[in-house]
Amino acid sequence: MRFFNSVVTKLWLTIILIVTTVLVILTIILSFYFRNFMMNNLDNELSREMNRVQEFMLTEHYVEGFESVALLEDNTIIYIDGQMISNHSDLDREIFTMILEETPEGDSFILSDIQERDYLVKLSSLGNYFSDDVAVIMYRDLEPVKESLRAIVSIFVLSALILNLITTVFAFYLIHKLTSPLIRLKEASYRVLKEPNLVVPIKSRDELGELTLAFNRMNRNISKNIEALTNEKNLRETIFSSIHEGILYFDHDKNLLYSNQPGQYIYDKRNQEGAEGLSNLFENINFMIDNKTSEEGQITFDDEHYHVTSIPISNVDITDGLVIVFRNVTEEVNMQRTRSDFISTVSHELKTPMVMLTGYSEALLDDVVTDPKEVKEMISVIKDESERMNHMVNELLQLQQLEQGQSSLNISSYNVLDLFKQIEKTFSLEIESNGLNLVIDVEESLESLFDYDKMIQVLVNLVDNAIRYTREGDEIRFTGREEADEIVLIISDTGTGISKKNQKHIFERFYKVDEARTRGKHGTGLGLYIVSQIIKQHQGTIEVDSELNKGTSFIIRLPKERENVHETF
Repeated sequence: MRFFNSVVTKLWLTIILIVTTVLVILTIILSFYFRNFMMNNLDNELSREMNRVQEFMLTEHYVEGFESVALLEDNTIIYIDGQMISNHSDLDREIFTMILEETPEGDSFILSDIQERDYLVKLSSLGNYFSDDVAVIMYRDLEPVKESLRAIVSIFVLSALILNLITTVFAFYLIHKLTSPLIRLKEASYRVLKEPNLVVPIKSRDELGELTLAFNRMNRNISKNIEALTNEKNLRETIFSSIHEGILYFDHDKNLLYSNQPGQYIYDKRNQEGAEGLSNLFENINFMIDNKTSEEGQITFDDEHYHVTSIPISNVDITDGLVIVFRNVTEEVNMQRTRSDFISTVSHELKTPMVMLTGYSEALLDDVVTDPKEVKEMISVIKDESERMNHMVNELLQLQQLEQGQSSLNISSYNVLDLFKQIEKTFSLEIESNGLNLVIDVEESLESLFDYDKMIQVLVNLVDNAIRYTREGDEIRFTGREEADEIVLIISDTGTGISKKNQKHIFERFYKVDEARTRGKHGTGLGLYIVSQIIKQHQGTIEVDSELNKGTSFIIRLPKERENVHETF
């Protein structure tokens, strides 16, 4: 089928069809012409023979002399009163019989014998010259005429074949000259996607050459337009990708046509559990498009808060689609919540000791308590609450230093076992009084790079938390090991554990786990945040692995090598 769909084939078949039609028509016309020409010549020849025989017969005054004429002339029959005079051949008798049976009209006619051979017959009556009914009949076989016509037709057919062959060669040459530029244009149109600046050579100044020139100009213009569109698209992609807002563009049928990376992240969350607000937003796209007004709102999922703006995109009176912009306001929301929590926490943490300090101080000044033992207890409470206030103020000051980059590190290489022993010594009395077991699992030669005082602060916070979230008989374990290019320190316990929900926020400022599951003093919610910042200063990481009622592990990873040993966060 591809062969017949080719322009070359179609042109060739068209030319062959035209030439063949002309030759067929010409052959038919010439065949009729030659047949008539030969029949006329044969008829004239018979007329001449007939005149000659008639002249001879008219010179005879008696019909008895006609027999000699009939015997001397071939294909000649003399009719006298119903009697046939000829050389008595079978053909003469058959012709004579057909004439008597068919009684043809006119003096010239064609008869066919039983073998389907045709004969041109000419009849001339001489009854006006004799007393008897006399007529001369002469005939000629038309088979030579037919053979001549067949020979002529054969010549014409052979000539047609030769002419078609010559025409085919000429046609293919002509077609090649016509179609080769078209083929080059077709191939160029396929290659233009890979070679935008492709130029097709112009090899003629005719219409095809002008078509090639127009193609090159069109390709040049298309390349410029594509380059401009590509630059515009890249610029748009760069701008949209560089902004933190998520952008989604939907058509009227809710098909997503465009999204930047933050927008695609949000769109992929639409079917997950807890994202019903996001799912409802996408379900109402048609309503927002038909409403033709911008809308704003806020949705929350995955503990993230987004300010959502929907903007219909219209063309005249037709709304083409909808752009939805998601701005992540989680930080602002958390900041507002943190600010509120900070004010609430600090107010609460300061109010409680201040009330106790004021009350106990007034009791001592007013001599409400005079017993030395009770006075000593009150003074001890005043001291504890003062230390608690001092600890909280120190944490707040350290938090300020960390966030403002004013906290420096003094990094050196220290033995990890000595570090753990120091922590053990610090908490030995508290661990013993609470009925806990402390296990140290570390090689004596293991060393790591860190700021000793800051690392002591980190471990003190972690061990203090471990003591507050364990029960009598539980175990606290210090583990240190070397892994690839890291030193791993693990503080684990078999205490009450931390829920998955709380683990997400445990390193946030002022975040506190359920205090009902702790014992002793409650913290300010800054300890683990400060710990995470100190580890971050060390170019390390800290993570928590915990399961409720089974225990908690804080895993610290410190790099073995550092480029700078004195750094400011």
